[in-house]
Amino acid sequence: MDLTCLLHADENFIELGVVEFVRFDGIISLRPDPEGNDWEAEIVAEDFDRYGFALGHYLYFAGTEWGGRLEKIIHVSKTHTVKLGGVTWRGMLARRAILPPAGQSHLDLRSSDVNAVMRLLIQPFGGLFAAPASDFGELCTRRFRYQNVLEGICDMLDAYRMRLVLTLDPDSRQVLLSSAAVTDRSDEIEFSGDYDYSYTSTLGEAMYNHVVALGRGEQENRTVRHVWLLPDGTATTDPNAQGIATGADERMMVYDYSSCEDEDELVRNAKKQLKEHCPQNRIEISMDSEDIDIPLGDRVGLRDRITGMSDIRTVTSKLLGIASGSMTLRYTAE
Repeated sequence: MDLTCLLHADENFIELGVVEFVRFDGIISLRPDPEGNDWEAEIVAEDFDRYGFALGHYLYFAGTEWGGRLEKIIHVSKTHTVKLGGVTWRGMLARRAILPPAGQSHLDLRSSDVNAVMRLLIQPFGGLFAAPASDFGELCTRRFRYQNVLEGICDMLDAYRMRLVLTLDPDSRQVLLSSAAVTDRSDEIEFSGDYDYSYTSTLGEAMYNHVVALGRGEQENRTVRHVWLLPDGTATTDPNAQGIATGADERMMVYDYSSCEDEDELVRNAKKQLKEHCPQNRIEISMDSEDIDIPLGDRVGLRDRITGMSDIRTVTSKLLGIASGSMTLRYTAE
């Protein structure tokens, strides 16, 4: 992963040159929103004019996922610096909604291949993004309803135990979307106090562990489904499942999805609500970026003797920091 050469391209993705930067910070995450997927580069103010930066240009590290569209320029006169920032490629995908065809409740792509679905969903970006021309090999059974593109693609791949991979291709000057199998790296990678890592471990309870999902209908004819969070982090619709919280341990929320006609979709979205309020058991790890680079979405081992946390968790975000010639990657695993 080459993070030494920050490239600059115009709004048509014509490369304009290399940017000498003082600092670069970026974050990519599994969160389907731009706030968890943005970047910022800092340059010396005296260098600003020679680059010809303009809103709508692109800054990026070729062959990686780091970088994106330039959406803000901040001049800090006190420090004689200019901050350039915007959303990452994931953040751009999160800002485009998947709309059902006119007169229909969903965009129904049940007979389409996974790669074909990705190619269809990225069409509105005018060629900035590209997906494999070959077929994935399995038919997709997804229905989309007012999701953003990032969330829709990630949900679809998650059903196949796959993760989204984004790479800026310097030859085609496109962001390539592909999929890779989620890998359990817990046997080879365990973050704990036994190794020389700087980390913060947080142990907490779920805000909610029971969702009452309300679907279509009125009064006694209203569709009602219950979903419970189990101690191992999985969700169930079985009221007799072992481990369901009761009494003072039960924390219930109501999820109103009155326009939902499909009970499977209602349950699927209720499980998402539980996931968003899952236990706050996480660990944030800082390390030299040259040590290891763990893909977003893969699973690693966690162990902290103080909090007693010992588990296998998904890498949900990566924060990159480059300054003074050194690089640091900070991971959050939940």
